[in-house]
Amino acid sequence: MKEINIHALEASMLLNKEGRNKLLKLRESNKLNKLVLVITSDKELIIEAKGLISLAKAKDEKVWVKLEEKEAYLNSVIFDLVANDYRTELSDLIKSDFTNIEDILKSVWLVGDVSYGTLGYFDYIVGNWIANIAKAFVNAEGDSIFCYDANQILSLTSDQLLDFSIVSPPIHKIRESFNAEIFASKLAVKFNTNNLVFWNSSSLLTTANVSEVPSATVIKNLCYNEATELSFFGSTLINSKAILFAISKGIHVRLRCWKYFDDEGTLINNCENQKKGPSVKGFSVVHNVALISIEGAGLNGRVGFSSKVFDALKSANVNVILFSQASSEYSISIAVPISHADRAIEAITINFNEELSEEIVNSIDCIRDLAVIAAVGNNMAGKKGVAGKFFSSLGKAGVNVKAIAQGASERNISAVIESSESTRALRALHASFFLSKQALSIGVIGPGNIGGTLLDQISNESTFLYEKFGIDLRIRAIVSSKLMLLDEDGVDLSNWREAFKKNSVPLDMGKFTRHVGATYFPHRAIVDCSSSSELASQYISWMNNGMHIVTPNKKAGTANLQYYKEIFETCLSTGRRFYYETTVGAGLPVINTLKDLVQTGDNVRRIEGIVSGTLAWLFNNYDGSVKFSQLVKNAKEMGYTEPDPRDDLSGMDVGRKTVILARELGYDVEVSDVPIESLVPSSLAKLPVEEFMNQLEQLDEPIFEKYKQAKAENKRLCYVGRVDENGKCSVALKGYPMDHPFSQASGTDNVICFTTDRYLTQPLVIKGPGAGREVTAGGVFADILRLSAYLGARV
Repeated sequence: MKEINIHALEASMLLNKEGRNKLLKLRESNKLNKLVLVITSDKELIIEAKGLISLAKAKDEKVWVKLEEKEAYLNSVIFDLVANDYRTELSDLIKSDFTNIEDILKSVWLVGDVSYGTLGYFDYIVGNWIANIAKAFVNAEGDSIFCYDANQILSLTSDQLLDFSIVSPPIHKIRESFNAEIFASKLAVKFNTNNLVFWNSSSLLTTANVSEVPSATVIKNLCYNEATELSFFGSTLINSKAILFAISKGIHVRLRCWKYFDDEGTLINNCENQKKGPSVKGFSVVHNVALISIEGAGLNGRVGFSSKVFDALKSANVNVILFSQASSEYSISIAVPISHADRAIEAITINFNEELSEEIVNSIDCIRDLAVIAAVGNNMAGKKGVAGKFFSSLGKAGVNVKAIAQGASERNISAVIESSESTRALRALHASFFLSKQALSIGVIGPGNIGGTLLDQISNESTFLYEKFGIDLRIRAIVSSKLMLLDEDGVDLSNWREAFKKNSVPLDMGKFTRHVGATYFPHRAIVDCSSSSELASQYISWMNNGMHIVTPNKKAGTANLQYYKEIFETCLSTGRRFYYETTVGAGLPVINTLKDLVQTGDNVRRIEGIVSGTLAWLFNNYDGSVKFSQLVKNAKEMGYTEPDPRDDLSGMDVGRKTVILARELGYDVEVSDVPIESLVPSSLAKLPVEEFMNQLEQLDEPIFEKYKQAKAENKRLCYVGRVDENGKCSVALKGYPMDHPFSQASGTDNVICFTTDRYLTQPLVIKGPGAGREVTAGGVFADILRLSAYLGARV
């Protein structure tokens, strides 16, 4: 015997070519079963029909123009969806029905009133139109479908039911609009089937409203009681009345979305084998709530007081959303729809007039513009820490709770909050219960060469990192010097450049900081890929606001000594981390190696290093055959130098890196303390860049003289930063023996030599590319992963 599959649909889903194709696909996937489609009337057409009635009652001549427009619209739908052979019959049906509608409207025009049956008739004919349009395009595909109205199908047995049926509203429906989901549930009970599907046109059922929490995911399974709880607390996708029929017979209900046709959606059943799984299945919010509080010292121990409150509310037809009573019995709080608030207060005041006069009740107060946020899940029952996690998450997000409630079943925790805080509260709770503990909210500043490459690298590796190590890197903000792109869930890095061009807005650093620092994320970090001193001056403030810092920017590491020390003091006091490996040696492990030496007790006697990739390339390629000025021009053309080559040639970059290394050893050194041999003559130091480039030949003679001297001594020229055992720093162009590690370098290699007690006769040497966006970005990426490891990732 064939199974019966019953699907409830909105009529609007079928009124376009995409809907037609999906219906045919649905039929194809149910070829081995009997398929019953229960459709609602098209809401828009019903609303417009009611508008026509209103115009007729008002004797407005526009009614006839509107009537013609509706008939033309339906005929256009037929033309788009239905093959030629089937159009005539449908057009004749439409024409006949519109003649009947015109007669009804003329009667309304004359009488000035409308009967209940008139609205029911409109419901019926609109549903009948949709059913016959669907029948026509199904028949055109060589299949057959039978149309029933709701009364007709109720008279059939399972055996009498054809393989493909479509059910429209009954002709005798009077007062209420036809509800396809409720009727589909009744059919499932009648035909004893366990295959019931409710389709909607808007969205899948997710762990929270996607418009407020973009990271919300589809709920794959709900128990009946979880579904009814979510329905009560505002989930519009769950029809609690329809589910009641399914519950009575243990029928499985599946919630699906026409827009996401291939997604199986949410299964609702009795969850007999669902003891494991998340404690919370989802969150929902009820808006437009008022909280009424009744307080009085005389309430303690007063029998029947609560029942008297509920009697008063019942008599005033007030819906109670939430009830909470203090253990002291001094106060009672009731959350009601804001539209019921006035009559609720009036009813309570009248019923407690005696208690008010005797000061048993001291006050009856009302707070409006509130919301109720609820967490729902069967597995919350008996599980320690769920309520604590719920309220601590709200507290961390700065959300003030007005009242709380939890049922004895423990499958629901509710809190009354300010409506204006509902989105923040929802995001905080969702992050706390559903985000990975390693979720990291990241803001990247400077999406240029290094920052842009970093974003590409994270894009390529993020899936692997999440699946292998549970590391969830969310790039929630990208900032340039003037623009910013913010994304609640995290920017899609596969096309971040296009998104930045299209969706970025003027930079607001305060807004950027608040966005990245959202407290509902487990961890937050700012990655500063700029070279800005102004941004570096904000690191302490950012850390005090809960954010870690990762940066290749040398400005903080070489700022005035007081600020530098305050950064590390802030790290100790806040638990925030400051990662800056790439400030020296790009992606080479220079800083971490030095930390390891110092922290394991080795005495570092001297550090020497070629730490400028630009200057390394220049002197690795300089042999006197090509003028030094020409090499500088070549390097600039290849992108090895800064836009103004003097930024490299001045030696200041090497000086800063030398200071960073010295400070890592504990020496109190300022950049101004370091003698730096600049390769730029003082006469060229302040010229415009173009003029400087035109006079670049002035560098050639002094460089050539140094080269000849070094060659005569069988040495090689290298531009080196040095920290001696007393903390004295220097930066100079010197000759080094041909067997020295510096003389073995090539290209843009950085070479750093550590002479220590352990590495005394043979220094510890780190060598490798010290410039290039790929290696530098990779070093920053590695620092982000070090931060993740510090935060608990198993990397």
